[in-house]
Amino acid sequence: MEIEGRDAPVTACTTPVTEGMVVNTRGTNALRIARTALELLLASHPVDCAHCSRTGTCELQRIAKHLGVKLNTKRFRKILPELPVDSSSPLFIYDPNKCVLCGRCVWVCKEKMGKGAIGFAHRGFRRIVTTFGDEPVGRSGCGECAECVAVCPVGALVFREPASTSG
Repeated sequence: MEIEGRDAPVTACTTPVTEGMVVNTRGTNALRIARTALELLLASHPVDCAHCSRTGTCELQRIAKHLGVKLNTKRFRKILPELPVDSSSPLFIYDPNKCVLCGRCVWVCKEKMGKGAIGFAHRGFRRIVTTFGDEPVGRSGCGECAECVAVCPVGALVFREPASTSG
């Protein structure tokens, strides 16, 4: 965001509000930085919206539309993770390749549910959300509350499709 009287944009999440502060979130520099940040995020995200259960409700799609950024941007070279999908839970599937590392699932598990069954591991490009000891989520002591699925902004954590019964 841009603050009147300051030369450079600042991050909204770390800038304390002060009396009389005039904030502009749609300024030229702030929008340029937001677009670049989104393009960098998309460079490590598999953009296969047609086959994703979150298509139409995905926050990446919503933000890209808001900022006028194409989902298949060519500005940065794609570096896609190739991590195994965890389908060990009877309630949900975790695809770490789609994870944008927002931390919402980690927060809700620890702070709201008081469990701490999942957390961040590693640094840089290797950073992932995982369980203690990198166990599959279905064998990790996860309470299967699926609150993490409810807060996931993309298709990284999705509920399993109900089994169809033939009749």
